[in-house]
Amino acid sequence: MATSKKLKEQEPGEEPFAAEERAYCKKRAALLQRYQGQFVALYRGRVVGHGPSDEDLARQMFEKFGDAPFLIQRVEKKPTVYEVPSPEVVR
Repeated sequence: MATSKKLKEQEPGEEPFAAEERAYCKKRAALLQRYQGQFVALYRGRVVGHGPSDEDLARQMFEKFGDAPFLIQRVEKKPTVYEVPSPEVVR
């Protein structure tokens, strides 16, 4: 007998993108084992794509889901932090 997995719903009042971030955090340990060093895409709490390029993955997700909120995150032990100067500072 086939069963279907119910897609995770967001918490009441939670922004859709925040729901995807929460799902990523819950799955992080398993994602590290399977996808370390790759980018993963999450939609409705599920991994719906992965690969070495965030740009290629984003293109695939926009083709598949349109403007729906999804998360693309690099799976790594220690998250990379990017410092971007404020536009007011750069002249």
